[in-house]
Amino acid sequence: MKMQLKVTYLDGSAVDVPIIAADLVGFEEKYNRSIARFEHEFKYTDICWLSWHALKRQDKSVPEFGKWIETIEGASFGEGAEPVPLESSPSTS
Repeated sequence: MKMQLKVTYLDGSAVDVPIIAADLVGFEEKYNRSIARFEHEFKYTDICWLSWHALKRQDKSVPEFGKWIETIEGASFGEGAEPVPLESSPSTS
């Protein structure tokens, strides 16, 4: 699963956030939900939490989720990214 998210802060600045396996596994462990269910049960909280987790993983000074969420205007799918449950295309390499 490839996912690119974008976070816009209250000050107008924005950051692109690539989501990697560690973030997806963290989500499944935290919420006891499979990422394969995103296509049918995707919540706005999910996109925010994944963004926060990726940023926290990269920068340990990011505040805890409850404080961080108060600093953002929003989170969305990045340019050209869409929620895709699983990549099913076989590798051609």
